[in-house]
Order: sequence, then structure tokens, then C-alpha cells
Amino acid sequence: MSYFIVFAGKGGTGKSTLAAFTVKYLSERKLGPVLVVDADPNYCLPELLGVEIKETVASVRDNALKEKPEGMSLDEWLEIQINRVVEEAEGFDLIVMGRPEGSGCYCAVNNVLKRILQEIAEHYRYIVVDNEAGMEHISRGILNKVDLLFIVSTFTKTGIQAALRINELIKELNINPEKKLLIINMAFREFEDSEEEELLKHFDSIYYVFFDKDFLKLSEKGRNVFSLPKGEAIWVNFKWILEETVEQKI
Repeated sequence: MSYFIVFAGKGGTGKSTLAAFTVKYLSERKLGPVLVVDADPNYCLPELLGVEIKETVASVRDNALKEKPEGMSLDEWLEIQINRVVEEAEGFDLIVMGRPEGSGCYCAVNNVLKRILQEIAEHYRYIVVDNEAGMEHISRGILNKVDLLFIVSTFTKTGIQAALRINELIKELNINPEKKLLIINMAFREFEDSEEEELLKHFDSIYYVFFDKDFLKLSEKGRNVFSLPKGEAIWVNFKWILEETVEQKI
């Protein structure tokens, strides 16, 4: 059965970088097959993973009815097109959802996409999903399973508020992850005991990924996560968190 590792958080919290680190971890441990789903409209996982994408699920969706050949069902046509946009890389496959739908009715297309994506996911041991704060693809049921949820924030008030809102949204969508973790990224300190105790009313655990100025310099140069030095502080820090949270599933 596939195990879904989902990242969510306010833009700018670094959730995509942590999702990319998770792919690096699973790939280097040879724990595949791994499917990576970039479900953030402002997708950046391809660059972080060093993969060039040509098309997204959104482009397939938008052109589905216009380009479908006569005599072929919508199911058959979309299945061919979706498999075509799955990019194969060393240790993982990547699919990018792309921007939200525009005007018009996509109900029929979305229902078929939902089924096809769920069928594709069944062929992978791990699914790593980089979601947006609004959890659009989960709320629409296109991605309807979460086992391990990382809600990523920084120490900013707006970041914490966004994390709490995402937590409430998860409840409203009736999604019950096995684990729901708060990650404080780019941290300079840990919470005071009273602050942490209050937040632990909403999350199973809180982890800290500490600020790494050397990684920031590498990030500014557009380096992908597979090119990082082995001892890079932020990678060592988050790798330990993954060992604590994902290791038991291996």
C-alpha cells in the first residue's frame, strides 16, 4: 500500500525544499518506487530536484476536450496524456499538477483525473506531495490520502496562524493523517515550554530545522538538493527528522 507524505504551509516557509529533501532521503536509501507530486500552483520542486518538466496536469486538463481524438473515450485519452507528463528521474518519478483551473466546467475531466492519479499512485511505495496552503487538490479529492503530514511554518506570527488554519482545514476535510507534525523551518531557537505546550494541542510533535546560512548561499545559486555537500547542516538536521518520522515505515 502506498504511503503518502504530504507537505503544506504558507508560501515562503521552505516547504518545497523540505519536500525535496524527503525525495533525496528516499532516493538515496533506495526505498522506491517513489512518486513526487508537485501540487503547488507556484511549483518549484522540479528545479529543487534538478528535473526539467515539459507539461503539467493542468495543461492536459485544459486541452483535454479540445484535443481528444474522435472515437477515443475521455478516460483513454486522459490516461495516455497523464502518463506522458510523468517525468522519470533517477530514484523517483515526478508529476506537476500546475495552476488551478480557469473558467468553464471541469467536473467530468476532474473525476477522470482523480481516478487516473489514484491508479498511478498505487504503483509506488512512497508518494511525496508538495501542497499549497489551501490544500486545493486534497479538498477536490484528486489526492485524497495523507499518512504523514508535515505542516511547515517559520517563527513568524503569520506562519503559525497559517499552520493552525491548515490544521483546521484538514479536520474540515475529514482527513485523518497517522501523524500530523509541525515543522518550524529556518529556526533560530526553540519555543518556550508554554508556547510549545499550547501548539502540541494541535499537532502530534514539533520539530525544528535551524537556519543554515551556507545552504542559503547555495540556494541563491539555484543548486538542486542532490548537489549538496554530505555534511550540509540543514540536510543533516532534516535527515534526522526523517529518520525519526519515516524510518518506521521502511
